[in-house]
Amino acid sequence: MSVARDKPKFEEKMRIPLQIALILLFIANLAVAKNYTLTIDDEKHDLSLGEVSRIKIGDRTISVKLEQKDIFIYETENFSFQHPRQYAPSKTDLGDGLFQTAMMTPRGTVVMIQEYLNLNPTQLMDLMVNEVTKEEKEYGYTIESKPTSLTLSDGKVINGRVVTSKYKGSDIERGFYMYGLKDSGLFIMTQIDYVIGEGDKPFIEEFLNSLKVTM
Repeated sequence: MSVARDKPKFEEKMRIPLQIALILLFIANLAVAKNYTLTIDDEKHDLSLGEVSRIKIGDRTISVKLEQKDIFIYETENFSFQHPRQYAPSKTDLGDGLFQTAMMTPRGTVVMIQEYLNLNPTQLMDLMVNEVTKEEKEYGYTIESKPTSLTLSDGKVINGRVVTSKYKGSDIERGFYMYGLKDSGLFIMTQIDYVIGEGDKPFIEEFLNSLKVTM
């Protein structure tokens, strides 16, 4: 009988730590924004980055401080990578089982991943390279291409090609990589113009060094 009488007290005692844990979990998964509202039992609490706020839960008052990491992790069912917090990946549904995730810096440096859910894209390498560089060839850029490979942190090796496009005031380097399974795969592309975007090299390196394929 004593167990039955003590059970409500035990549940009440555990409720506060659980609520605190849920608050911390909520804050950890907030999207990037300038202003935040944390709602607990229909009561709204406004939070600001870097500011300590006091929130009352039951008979307890806790301190909450919302901070952002310098490096974020972007994750889907098929891949993940790290990126600086100032850049937000954008995902687009292109139809027919094709999804595209891309980021671009103000200097025009780009990282992009296309997810193919209905076909193996590895046979599309030449098509992709030609499509991306077609206008540059017509304009008179000097185009050079050489094979390369990318070894991921989990040991997967992705074959690809490094293509450079050079013209007056422009030195563009693109990495094209393909990962294929029987009826699905990934097309990965990086692009940087070393004349105007030399400072974005760490952005490309962070993406490639942290890329994981889970397809």
